[in-house]
Parts: sequence; structure tokens; C-alpha cells
Amino acid sequence: MMKGFNTYPLKLVNIYIIHENCWSKYYLNKDLVEILNLIPYPEKNLLRVFAIVSERGYRDITKLKFEERIKEIFNVYRYGNKIFVDLGRDYDNSIFSIITKHNGIVLNTMKYNGGEIWNFLTYEHKINRIIKDLDEIAEIENVNISDNLPLDTLTDKEFKILSLAYEAGYFDYPRKIKARDLANMLGIKQSTLIYHLRNAEKKIIGSFIKNISKD
Repeated sequence: MMKGFNTYPLKLVNIYIIHENCWSKYYLNKDLVEILNLIPYPEKNLLRVFAIVSERGYRDITKLKFEERIKEIFNVYRYGNKIFVDLGRDYDNSIFSIITKHNGIVLNTMKYNGGEIWNFLTYEHKINRIIKDLDEIAEIENVNISDNLPLDTLTDKEFKILSLAYEAGYFDYPRKIKARDLANMLGIKQSTLIYHLRNAEKKIIGSFIKNISKD
């Protein structure tokens, strides 16, 4: 076995879920809400959600804000026929908080018609715990676990850096290791580490989105 690596199998998990205490349960529009990024602020019980929606989808989201199912809308920006929305919801008991609590790496998530799709990477031995915790706050409609990781396009260096970052807790919240310390472990500059990590993340997410689009 290669030094610095272990034999825990990494799995790709896809779930479709109805989240009872989330605004998505009341978003009954079939227009897809694409989530660009999620930023947690646990100390404020806030999860920032950066989303792309249609005109009709945005009208439904503003209605949910009026009904206080969404905590806050921080910013709205229109480009073309799409609308960028920066909104906030409770961090506690969010799907994101549960996945990341168990060290999962969220690849992407989408909302539509009262449900949520989540795609994430996690170790095989953590899947049952994640599902158990999710089941306590939501209705799990479908779970798909796959060995087909979207890692084919990664270079050896990108895969090595991504694996070590995962093992060392770089993707945990709060992070267990800083980028500077991770770079020192690898004997590279911090800027080089960040460059390779971002490339790896971009490739993984891009590959997964392409596969979802094909389906």
C-alpha cells in the first residue's frame, strides 16, 4: 500500500430527498434551481445559498421569503433570462450540515418541484451514518451509491493532493488543517496547492454535471 494512503473505499452518493424543514419543500415549481455554492456560518445558524433560477422560479422564491420560509435574500442579479439569487437559510438541520459533519464532499445540489437532489463523495463506512441522520429530518425518496467516481480526468498530482486534503480534514468545517500546512506536508508552495485543488474540484464537478445532463 502506498505510504500516506489507506484502503477506505470512496463512493459517489446521489440522493433525492424531501426536506420537511427547508424552503425547497414549498418550492413546487418544476423550473430547476441550480446551486452554485454553499457557505456555512454555524455560529450564526446561517447557510448562504448561491443559486441560479428562472424568472418564474425567482417569483416563487420571493414568495417563500414573504412567508418566512427563507431566512433572507441578500442580493439578486439578472443576466439574460436567468437570475442569480444570494439567499440565507438556517444552517441547523440542513442537508449540507449533515453531509459535511461526516466529512462528505458536496459536489452539487439542485432543487425542484418540492424536492432536492444531492450528489456527494464520502467513504463507504460513513454512508449508513449519513443516511440515518438524514432520515431523521427528511423523507429519503431515492439513494444511489456508485463506484463510478468522477475522477477520470484528474492528473496523478491532482488526485494525490485531493486525497491528502480530504484525509487531513481540509474539507471539514471548520477546517482541521490550513492550506499553508497542507502545502508544507507536500513540499510545495501554497499557491501551487490551491491551483491544483481548484483544478481537481472543477474537473470533478464538471464531469458530474455532464453525466447528470446525459441522464
